Amino acid sequence: MIAKEGRQVRGALYALALVGAAGVSPSVLAGEGILGRSSGRAATQPRGQAPAQPTAETQSQAAASMPYLKMEAVPVNPTDPICIINKEVITRAQLANECVARKGEEILETLISRTLIEQALRAKKLEVTAAEIDQEIDKVAMSVAGLGREAWLRTLDKERGISPAQYARDIIYPALALRKLAAPRVQVTAQDLKDAFEAQYGDKLRCRMIMVDKLQTAKEIWEELRKNPGGFEKVAMERSMDSGSRSLGGLLGEPISRHAHPKTVSDAAFSQLVDGDPTDKDPNHRPKNGDISGPIQVAEATWIILKREGLIPAQNVNAADEKIKKQTYDLIYEVKLKEAMGAYMVDLMQAAEVDNKLTGKVKFAHQQVEEDKEIQLMGHKPGSRGPSNTATVRPNASDLNTPSVKVPTPAALPREVAEGADKLKPLQKKK
Repeated sequence: MIAKEGRQVRGALYALALVGAAGVSPSVLAGEGILGRSSGRAATQPRGQAPAQPTAETQSQAAASMPYLKMEAVPVNPTDPICIINKEVITRAQLANECVARKGEEILETLISRTLIEQALRAKKLEVTAAEIDQEIDKVAMSVAGLGREAWLRTLDKERGISPAQYARDIIYPALALRKLAAPRVQVTAQDLKDAFEAQYGDKLRCRMIMVDKLQTAKEIWEELRKNPGGFEKVAMERSMDSGSRSLGGLLGEPISRHAHPKTVSDAAFSQLVDGDPTDKDPNHRPKNGDISGPIQVAEATWIILKREGLIPAQNVNAADEKIKKQTYDLIYEVKLKEAMGAYMVDLMQAAEVDNKLTGKVKFAHQQVEEDKEIQLMGHKPGSRGPSNTATVRPNASDLNTPSVKVPTPAALPREVAEGADKLKPLQKKK
């Protein structure tokens, strides 16, 4: 009851504030019963009888005692007062300086990225319309959260601190712009379609995994398991670095698909544990359940050994079916488009000349972006929580969470392991 009465009182105060803003006398609202209902006080006027008209004196007294809300434009000049406390002024410049000191570098990075994108759009004579932004917000709201536009925007504002205007300007707009700019770079080949079809509908490998940080350790464990394959689960529980699978004796929660990223892992897993030596025609030499792979490098300081637990056979799906072909094409197109978007943003940054007066750093045109530098597309620091469709572009262009959206994490491998595979580019080139 107390809480209910509190809400009613707050409702009355809010009504009074609206009255002040609109220049309407509170007695008018009282005559309509609004204040009587909001304040919780019983109306003294008998039901069905017209309320008594207030006098000019009572109107002026009520107006004098009422809080006054005055609508004004936000001051624009540096010396304009932005707030006055007990006649002491806080100027717009003071507020701006405090904002720059606290969030200036983060927000400036967002502005730099957005400016580069806008310049590229003008150069290509492209544009992103308000209708396209609205349509994309509706699409993302439904696909990501299963919500309508208003509910999605309220959720972002309440849980992530992202206002509707910021969401449209700093997240949706850059993503749509980069899609348009990068689309001409995307080509889906016949081999892409074949690989995507096999990844989606082909054989899948159920495995156990032991993860270590040194090649020598991996070799020692492999020699030990070669003599005693049945000890895999015990070794995994005692020596594997992967906390997610260690307690399960190394058992991976999801099967590994063909062509899954990183391909160095999926290719090695299928080559050793499924396909075997194509030149060996002896059926007794074919891989089988219980077989163990050799050490497979995943990242600079990450090695894994896999044990085959089972093979999920390929689905009986017709690759020539037009519906399946379109679904496969759309899937691989989106993945390649996100990679192209990341590469395009990196190219824009590398080609740009940026004289950052805030940080004192100058980047000359065509100067390489630092390898560990993350280019921000929105008002969030890299690694901070954001909506599921936010994006960070990395110079290696391997993923774009964008709007998140990132190239899917490889099946059955921990995310940090999959991302670490990007460091193996030189090894992949040597093959």
